[in-house]
Amino acid sequence: MKKNLLVGAAALFSSFLYSQTYCTPSFASGCTYGDQIDSFQIPSVAFSHTDTVCSTGAYGDFTSQSINLNAGVNYPFQITHGFGDQIVKIWIDFDNNGTFTDAAPELVATASSILQGNDNITYGNLSIPATVTPGTYRMRVGDRYSTDPIPCNTDGYGEAHDYTVVVGAAPSCIAPTAPTVSAITASGATLSWTASSSAVGVGYEYYVSTSQTAPTNTTQATGSVTGSAVLTTPLSNLAPVTNYYVWVRSVCTATTKSSWSVPTTFKTLCAIEVQNYTFDFTGGVTECWQRADAGTPAGTPSGSDSNWYEDGFLNNGYEGAMKVNLYSNAWVGRFDSWLITPAFNLSGGAYQVKFDYGLTQYNSTDPSSLGSDDLVQFVISQDGGTTWNVLQTWDASSAVSNTSTPYSFSLANYPGANTKFAFYATNGDVVDQNDTEFFIDNFTVENTTLSTSETNKIKDKIQAYPNPFADVLNITDISGVQTISVVDVSGKIIKSFNKPETRIYLAGLPSGMYMIVLQMKDGSKQTIKAIKK
Repeated sequence: MKKNLLVGAAALFSSFLYSQTYCTPSFASGCTYGDQIDSFQIPSVAFSHTDTVCSTGAYGDFTSQSINLNAGVNYPFQITHGFGDQIVKIWIDFDNNGTFTDAAPELVATASSILQGNDNITYGNLSIPATVTPGTYRMRVGDRYSTDPIPCNTDGYGEAHDYTVVVGAAPSCIAPTAPTVSAITASGATLSWTASSSAVGVGYEYYVSTSQTAPTNTTQATGSVTGSAVLTTPLSNLAPVTNYYVWVRSVCTATTKSSWSVPTTFKTLCAIEVQNYTFDFTGGVTECWQRADAGTPAGTPSGSDSNWYEDGFLNNGYEGAMKVNLYSNAWVGRFDSWLITPAFNLSGGAYQVKFDYGLTQYNSTDPSSLGSDDLVQFVISQDGGTTWNVLQTWDASSAVSNTSTPYSFSLANYPGANTKFAFYATNGDVVDQNDTEFFIDNFTVENTTLSTSETNKIKDKIQAYPNPFADVLNITDISGVQTISVVDVSGKIIKSFNKPETRIYLAGLPSGMYMIVLQMKDGSKQTIKAIKK
């Protein structure tokens, strides 16, 4: 009798659930151009709905498919699309009233797509509140190009799917919430979180990765803390200028752990350069170089734009140098353009800075001259970019050649541990006929006092990090490196870099061990063993 009553109750509830009338979302521009939910997966519960392409009318009713979830648990999901710049939202009608509320608790996920290789993928986390009553509910997944979808969508490009979710009771061990990262540096940060609502008898574990792929229950934690009251931990040995993703979980007993929390993400800062540094502007500048479009060396630069951009040195070719076009007319007013280097620690020796420069007519290799109040200055800051001193000025009285001219300056009187350099240019206020381009290339900061033995020591200290690596391998010092080759275990050269930079991009390599062969400028070689994750 009891069994029959339960079956009858379940049937009654299911009948109630599907007796509700839900709005049918629509997208005026449809999803035939790739703005669709092509595949929807929740790996931790083995749910996979793939290759669905664009549904008729940009809406798919898949409520015949059930997904089993639990209250109080976070579920990483991923969705593939045929086009980029997609925004995804997921709602669950927890009160079964036929309406999806576009806010918590019924809004259970919001995420945006990224380009990963050739694929447009949305990675996100579907979070079921711990307070949800176990039961059967309707879930809607909405995807829209460039704009947030809404439950009863009508406009734009996109698609929506409906599914059935069966929510079970919350587990006895709940994950902590609100992981955050602060005090970020080039090599470390501080991770904090809010305590779990469960009784945490042992402590917490955390997992740090450069990949958005969420850890599973069997993933080895990066580290742990002991005690339920310890809600913070330092993160160390991180690579500079790298995106990291961090998850935390509760260790309630010696045998019971929660699922992982939602992730938090952060990016480490640029490192202060402490060894010989050469930058040839192949590919322009990296994010550790800054641009500014306001202020003069008498003050502090501001803004994030600049008239400095990459081109061929002295208009030979189309890449590998930086230039600024100095001109003015009735429509173009005064501009102040900055190109600012990374920071350097010059406290450990006698250094010099050097680079090549030149001046040509606009879009030509012919000689030219600066206008009456045009100005280009090479400046230095000892306090990380707040105040500046002028080292060199080029103006209308300067005879700047249209051939490569070397510049060097001794930094013996500038031993700052947070030194930056910058190239400042302005076209002034006077409308001149001059239309010129000032170029720089091969920017170098080097130690001028190294003996042969010290040079060898620096060469021997060249390292590659992180190791193992995911997509990017960093070389600590390339000042003495002429070329870099990546060789697999069979001895085959997989990649070569004839103009090496400190960061080499190896995202396309299969996992395994590789030899990074550094051909030094003095004719010697150094080999570093590296492992691709």
